[in-house]
Amino acid sequence: MKILLLYILITVIGCYIGSFLHRKNRPFAWSGKIQTAAIIVMVFTMGSRIGSSEEIISSLGSIGLQALALTLAAMAGSVFFVSIFRRIFRFDRYGHRYTETQQHAEALKKEPVHGSINTLTILIVVFVGIGIIAGHYLLPRAFLDISGTLLTVFLCILLLFIGIDIGTDGTLIRNFRNAGWRVIVFPFVSIFGSLLAAVLLSILLPFTVKDSLCIVSGLGWYSLAPAMLAEYSVKISALSFMHNVMRELLGMLLIPIAARHFGFIESYSLPGSPSMDVCLPIVERATSSDIAVYSFVCGAIQSAAVPFLVSLCMAL
Repeated sequence: MKILLLYILITVIGCYIGSFLHRKNRPFAWSGKIQTAAIIVMVFTMGSRIGSSEEIISSLGSIGLQALALTLAAMAGSVFFVSIFRRIFRFDRYGHRYTETQQHAEALKKEPVHGSINTLTILIVVFVGIGIIAGHYLLPRAFLDISGTLLTVFLCILLLFIGIDIGTDGTLIRNFRNAGWRVIVFPFVSIFGSLLAAVLLSILLPFTVKDSLCIVSGLGWYSLAPAMLAEYSVKISALSFMHNVMRELLGMLLIPIAARHFGFIESYSLPGSPSMDVCLPIVERATSSDIAVYSFVCGAIQSAAVPFLVSLCMAL
């Protein structure tokens, strides 16, 4: 809870700075480059933590494919149902609500450009790979011991500059007023889609519906959910760990692709709870400042839901 409050505070400070720059008509040209540099440091650090974990490396062959199947199913289920509700709530693919008189204008709207999305995806893949190799073979234990703190520091830097982007954009309040309560529904729709996909996939995998629900109920929170599931089953706990790590990493990779081909709201539903922290800068770069705020709300709601959801699934 304390770290969540810290993230909110830093983002709010960034919004205040951005609003000041907006009023003074002083755009911050270096924001995108600073965010890209911070993202590279973060994905490298995440890769190094994965590479240094014997638990992950040793489990890749035995349970990796099962965890990957559940991860892809959960993400697909989330995107599918979020896409349905986006249309029911009459949001366009850029995350803005429209009326009957705006439909023609929507069809003619030029797709926004938010940097080189393909380049960013490639950078993420490359530096995660480099980090995994470095963490497994090269980096000293001292670096790995401070890697968690390093991730927090650079995440705070990212959130500050995301907040600045939101403030300088100047449309947040208007778009929130237009979207209204519907933004709060999408996190729950995403959760429902993920869990339903896990239930359907359990037919093909060598464990029960309850096991599948327990694994997917972590919603990308790989530090909490596996610890809670350890008392339920060591194997399910390990699968949960693998699944949640994969959901976070694949979310980082697929967010730009989903934003381009499906929709902005669908894109931030992919990673689950990491949409409020590690994946937030990817969302902001791939979509817009307003959608980054919705992503933060989505991740915060799903993070708060994880302990209750995991407990409920274990009790079934």
